[in-house]
Amino acid sequence: MSALPFEHLAYLELLHRLQSRGVRFALTGSFALRLLMDALGGEPVPDCDLLLEPSTDNLQRWAALLVEEGWALAVWNEPVGMPLELETLRGKYYVRARKGPLVLDGTYEHDTLETGALVSGARMHHGLPVMDLDTLLALKRERGTPRDLEQVARVEHWRREHRGR
Repeated sequence: MSALPFEHLAYLELLHRLQSRGVRFALTGSFALRLLMDALGGEPVPDCDLLLEPSTDNLQRWAALLVEEGWALAVWNEPVGMPLELETLRGKYYVRARKGPLVLDGTYEHDTLETGALVSGARMHHGLPVMDLDTLLALKRERGTPRDLEQVARVEHWRREHRGR
């Protein structure tokens, strides 16, 4: 894998700390793709996306570690404090955490996916649970932004080139 920018290393360190505190998650989004293969090598990743196992204790543990480390939590640009008020989070899908230039999105619900099952089915890669590649690509296709579709095309091209190696 090509060298990771400083922000990526900061995300990796945080993800390992979350894991060591028992937070159950699956890494998803562009950062997950970046870790899985060099097809996106060198491309900056603007944030880090996690699917969180949606139990109350897991979400509170995730948020508590972030707050302890100076991250600011918000839902739809509205600050949220600790403990998380889970009833007010229903239907809002994710909590965004910011610390300087770093952005971490923790998704705890989804309209078409069962987040708990995806977290349970994640595969370990570089010591971290990562969503399977086909589901990652399907989510990017579904989202359909130009950047997502460009990444899907690059990954599919990379897969064709590396098939059978």
